Amino acid sequence: MVALINKIYFYKICIVGDGAVGKTTILHQYVDRKFVEDTQMTIGTNFFIKNIILKEFDIIIKLQIWDLGGQDYFAPVRSNFYDGARGIIYTFDLTRKSSFTNLTEWRNEIKEGLEEEFSRVLVGNKLDLINEEDRVINLEDVLLMKEQLSVSEYFETSAKNNTGIDNAFRRLAIDIYKKSTSKINRFNSD
Repeated sequence: MVALINKIYFYKICIVGDGAVGKTTILHQYVDRKFVEDTQMTIGTNFFIKNIILKEFDIIIKLQIWDLGGQDYFAPVRSNFYDGARGIIYTFDLTRKSSFTNLTEWRNEIKEGLEEEFSRVLVGNKLDLINEEDRVINLEDVLLMKEQLSVSEYFETSAKNNTGIDNAFRRLAIDIYKKSTSKINRFNSD
């Protein structure tokens, strides 16, 4: 007998980071299962929808994923899109140190625009373009940034090769679900 999944949870998340770190390409790979080599710069914002079946919890999570333009001139409008987000994916380009160091600016912007508690993961993208000897960003710095951003986990991804992307979104979805259900359980026990 097949068990039916009868609970669906809807969560809004935002993927953030400097322009050209591969946010849109990650989303095309995750949602559409294809690598789009020549994506256009995101003008302001775009959003994608993806369902995740979590058999271990007997639920479906529907993610509404907001892709926010990373250029500085979009900063004044981005804060409007953080409202209601339950999760953040901080994204940087493994080949560009500045995209990594700018993550603290993204954290500050999100703190101003998002008052609720939220889950977060860190993604270093473009793994296919680096080799271990030529790393621009060393893993010790990544671990420090992980602490500064209070992320649950760090993933290295390649949108081109579809490496690590599903794991990052799955981890974020599980973190959000666990936080939301623990709040409900605390509320019901009071």
